[in-house]
Amino acid sequence: SERVGSLTPQGRRMAADSSPFWIGTVVYLVLGLLACAISALLGSTRLKGQVGLTTTLITIATICMWMMWAMTWLMQWHPIIQPQKEDSDK
Repeated sequence: SERVGSLTPQGRRMAADSSPFWIGTVVYLVLGLLACAISALLGSTRLKGQVGLTTTLITIATICMWMMWAMTWLMQWHPIIQPQKEDSDK
């Protein structure tokens, strides 16, 4: 039997487990919420009236960092090992 993620006889990869992607997504979500909570606690004493702005900036930064990580991870999940030339006679 073939393992998940192993190469088939045609050289194509079988479906691999996507759990690292979802674990990484949860990590980014938790870190973003933690950063917003810390910002709200510290911002209430130091940045009078700027809690909404800092929360918005942290949220946007977290989403952008997650998107960059997700795109990088997804591109490496099923890499193109070698370009496949298709016959144009068909």
